Amino acid sequence: MVARKTMDVRDKVSRRSFVGAAALGAATLPLARAQVLDLSDTGAVTAEQALTMAEDRREELTELLSRLVSIRSQSGESAAVAQTVVKEFLAGLPYEVEESADRPSLFAEHVEFTPPDPPGDGPFVNVVGRPAAGPGSRLVLFAHIDSHLVEDGWATDPYQAVPDSGRLYGLGTADDKGGVAAMLVAVAALSGVGGPVPTVISHHGKGGGSRGSLPIFERLRNSGEQIDAVLYVHPAETGRGLENIKHIVRGALDVVLTVDGWQGEQLEIGLPDSALWADGGNALEVCWQAIARLRESVLQGTEVNVGTLEAGDRTGSVPDRARAQIRILFDGEQTWRDLVEAMRSELDSFAATLPRERGQFSMSIDFAGPRSNPGAVPWDNPHCQILRSVIEEVTGRGPSSYPNHYAGDIRFPIRLLDKPAFGIGSLAGNFYGPNEWVDMDDLVRMVAVLILTVSRWASI
Repeated sequence: MVARKTMDVRDKVSRRSFVGAAALGAATLPLARAQVLDLSDTGAVTAEQALTMAEDRREELTELLSRLVSIRSQSGESAAVAQTVVKEFLAGLPYEVEESADRPSLFAEHVEFTPPDPPGDGPFVNVVGRPAAGPGSRLVLFAHIDSHLVEDGWATDPYQAVPDSGRLYGLGTADDKGGVAAMLVAVAALSGVGGPVPTVISHHGKGGGSRGSLPIFERLRNSGEQIDAVLYVHPAETGRGLENIKHIVRGALDVVLTVDGWQGEQLEIGLPDSALWADGGNALEVCWQAIARLRESVLQGTEVNVGTLEAGDRTGSVPDRARAQIRILFDGEQTWRDLVEAMRSELDSFAATLPRERGQFSMSIDFAGPRSNPGAVPWDNPHCQILRSVIEEVTGRGPSSYPNHYAGDIRFPIRLLDKPAFGIGSLAGNFYGPNEWVDMDDLVRMVAVLILTVSRWASI
């Protein structure tokens, strides 16, 4: 279900009234040095101006992020209340707001589908804001509104944003409510000076993407909406912030290989150990042979890791069942469905070559965790070159490529829209655990990077 509503400054819920109620001050804060800019004609902005615009909105950024942190929206749960904050913020800007209620099960047969983790079918509220007036652009910024679960060990209330030594602690400050806040403040700054503004998406992104990323980008593909480039406002899980750009997402597939063999006939009543080993079908030995065969054939060129291997029930008997948990990381054009079909076919061929004098081996491949497809944008792509130069101008340090991420949400615009997409974020830490934090100075720099990137991407 998708509902579209046009919001502008004349709506009953104005951005000024929202800001006053939430103590965000966006409409009432003086723009100071930034207000003298007028980008409606040239669209040009310098790094110094972008930093000034971002710094002038530091209080707004902090208060917006603090409000989002105070609202529970854990992964797998509804984020409708938190999304209301996003919609109310956009109500004070020239944006048309589209709200959808999405169910992962409707996309279960999609080639890009990854089952949500934790499981659940929502519906999940996703928000898309499109420029309604002024100089829009064919660019997209997106960030996810859902947070990690609350783990044991928090030193503060996870639903209260607590400043300490330049950091802001709270659930979602890093992953990824900080990204949502930075994205919204950046488009407010651009709108305030007449600059080009992008489409913005606040979505459910954790747990595979089927709650928000897949439904939204599949609709964008089907609508034929013209998009040039996409930027995912999400801190790098490396903990190095703007030093890394994610432009590559590796495919990932977790499976369990199960091999069933047999034990020989017991020669002494009630003693499995009495069976001759030569009479058994050693499932452990054949499991290792099967893994080697897959590596040498259909998994050639991928990275294969056998995480666990379980076999047998005692040292004195032949193991009649073996189970191997395997993670496969892969690149290129193939999908996880292609790999699964190829592995199953190869195992059938391998089983047919095994001797059957006393019994027959059976083998199966079952899913055991993540399954997602790869996507990549060249490091020297024009949009990537601009992004790299912007980060260097704002931070004083050129970023590096981070090519090791997998199951990342930038794969959806890359694969579904065939458009360049990148992931960047602020210095942050304690992802997926207690005492999550974001560096507020770096989050302000993140806002400046977004302002400058949108301005320059729009001129390509």
